[in-house]
Amino acid sequence: MSPESTVDELKISLAIFRNHLALISELLCHFDASKFFCGSPLERLIYLDAAAEYVQIKKEMETRFMGLAKKLKADYEICFPSGELTEMEVAQAQFYIAIRSIVYKQTKGDTPDAEVMNRVVEEMVKKAISCTGVENIVNTDKPEDLFSEDFLKQLDDIKLPITKFNALLKLIRKAISAYGQVNKAKGIVFRDRLKKVIESYNNRDKLVFTSEVVADFINGLSDELLKMFSDLQEDKTSFEELGISYEEKAFYDILVKVRDDHQFKYEEEKCLLLAKKIKELVDDKAQFVDWSKRDDIKNELNMQLTVLLYQNGYPPEWDEEVFEQVLEQAENFKKYA
Repeated sequence: MSPESTVDELKISLAIFRNHLALISELLCHFDASKFFCGSPLERLIYLDAAAEYVQIKKEMETRFMGLAKKLKADYEICFPSGELTEMEVAQAQFYIAIRSIVYKQTKGDTPDAEVMNRVVEEMVKKAISCTGVENIVNTDKPEDLFSEDFLKQLDDIKLPITKFNALLKLIRKAISAYGQVNKAKGIVFRDRLKKVIESYNNRDKLVFTSEVVADFINGLSDELLKMFSDLQEDKTSFEELGISYEEKAFYDILVKVRDDHQFKYEEEKCLLLAKKIKELVDDKAQFVDWSKRDDIKNELNMQLTVLLYQNGYPPEWDEEVFEQVLEQAENFKKYA
């Protein structure tokens, strides 16, 4: 490639970079970022978190910003080594890329393209996220800790509503996923509840565009997530009142759910007794470590479970779909229990 071609390509890349930089600056024109560029280190981190909060106030803005910032990052990686960027262009680009990384980490999990992310930006993001106190909350391993005074204080210390909501959303997703692995029926119930909260959040653009209204709305959704945590914990321990084990409750719940979905009569007491029998049957077959991969054992379980359900009159009129749902819970239970 000739030197002239290289120069022409760089000019084009610089023009594209500056266009994306201008588009993002225009998108964030109402956000005062001056203290990020000239403030103290702590002020820079606070404004970085505030900027990440700002771009998420409206779903439309978040989507547009994340798309532009992704393109800007690619442009920056091409243009920065040339030495043609001004100090302000570098600072602005790193600011916007850092905002995108924080939003990405809050909503998706990991920082995007961490292996190629600029070290300055990476360190900035790490410190900014640490500054919010979110990491301590998201990394909570024990569900019971979610209702401790220490946890609630940490949660109260997060002053950014959307940041707090995203942290709680991560936690509830993790909790529902773990519970649903053992108790498929209740996992579905809680996922459906969570879906409605997320739909409300994604439709936030319909609100009057003022920060106070949005903050109140998001805080209300966070309260719904906390209530969901509480209900999930209560549901996990409800087996004690039923007089069955935690494991037996997984089968009880699927029996009740299928009964109610298909609208046939089957008494609660009979559901409890049948749940115990199913648990005993599954345990007998699952004594083999590789049972879920052995067709002979799975076929035997299939046959014996069919007989067990039939003998116990569940459902009163045989329905293959009902059997399949109960069998699926049986296999799901022993896979993750």
